[in-house]
Amino acid sequence: LGKWLEIVCLIVPTINDDQEQIRQMCQWLLRAVGPLVPVHFTRFMPAYKLTHLPPTPVATLEACRQTALSVGLKYVYVGNAPGSAGENTYCASCGRVVVRRYGFQIREMNVKPNGACKFCGKKIPGVWD
Repeated sequence: LGKWLEIVCLIVPTINDDQEQIRQMCQWLLRAVGPLVPVHFTRFMPAYKLTHLPPTPVATLEACRQTALSVGLKYVYVGNAPGSAGENTYCASCGRVVVRRYGFQIREMNVKPNGACKFCGKKIPGVWD
């Protein structure tokens, strides 16, 4: 259909940070949309009516990312945590960083104009033009 889909999950401490529930959600996503749809686990920051909760620990987001990768999702990210290795896009074939990010900045781009990994030539899912 010419549409691109990415899934974002805001991880809120004590509300939806249970790793078994994260595993079950990721298994469902794998079945429902496949391994190539990007999934972002985003850090919660206290605001408005949830000021009594702490920010999501980066370690929790990284655990969510590892859980998602372990069930077979290929493009899993950590959001709102500048400096985390989970900000980057890694080639699912060779494992090299194809897009290096820091916050909202792209620091390095290793994707060819045709959407292929600069290192191994495999297609990186996404919209690259």
